[in-house]
Amino acid sequence: MSNLFYLNDKSEYKLGVELLKKHLNNYKDGFSVLKATKYFTEALESAIQFIESNESMFILSLTANNNLLSQWRGYTNNGIGINLGLKKDFFKKNKLKIFKCIYDIDIQDKMISHLVSESIFLFVGICNDQGIFENQEKYELKDFDKAVTIAGNIFMDRAILACSLIKNSHFMEEDEWRVVYSNKELEINFLNRGLYLKPFVKYPIKDIEDMISEINIGPNPEQILCEISIKAFLKKNKIMNSKISCCEIPYRN
Repeated sequence: MSNLFYLNDKSEYKLGVELLKKHLNNYKDGFSVLKATKYFTEALESAIQFIESNESMFILSLTANNNLLSQWRGYTNNGIGINLGLKKDFFKKNKLKIFKCIYDIDIQDKMISHLVSESIFLFVGICNDQGIFENQEKYELKDFDKAVTIAGNIFMDRAILACSLIKNSHFMEEDEWRVVYSNKELEINFLNRGLYLKPFVKYPIKDIEDMISEINIGPNPEQILCEISIKAFLKKNKIMNSKISCCEIPYRN
């Protein structure tokens, strides 16, 4: 899984962070009237600063479009490569959560607006349960810290995930789905990309021999030899019942 900051979209993560700032500013004035909500919106500002500077998630990128010429050109050696189709059980068995990337600008905007407002109302609800929202002027700011921590942590988890899924609309044709890994348990490795070292983590996979549903060979000028060699490779590694097909795009590479 690759570090999110090193993917091919330079606006990764930043788009979501800018939306968080925008919508917090939209809500801030209205909620600054009350002592408690003003205190919480200021805490959200600090949270967004942390999110912006935080180490990013690690991402496994997949696509729902398994035979797109621009993908073959962009993610293989000019079409020489293969596309692996994974069974749905792959994600469940390996305890991986998969999310669809969000390209639509209006949906991005509404989602972040809802995330910010819901977090503020969650904070108000927690304060109400603690009996400190009414007559809040008689309480000190530190009395609201527990509610700030609970609602703030939920906000950060949701905001980091949202920022990891929001993508520039120009990448829409890729129809990307993502596995998002946020823990810090795995060792970080590095791959030489010429201009920089790309960080990535290796996630242990269970039962891979039962998880590959199909293999699609790209517009390779030696597709027949490629197919024969892949079948031999699968047999050696006891990976059975995988459908093998060849891309029919007439791309002279």
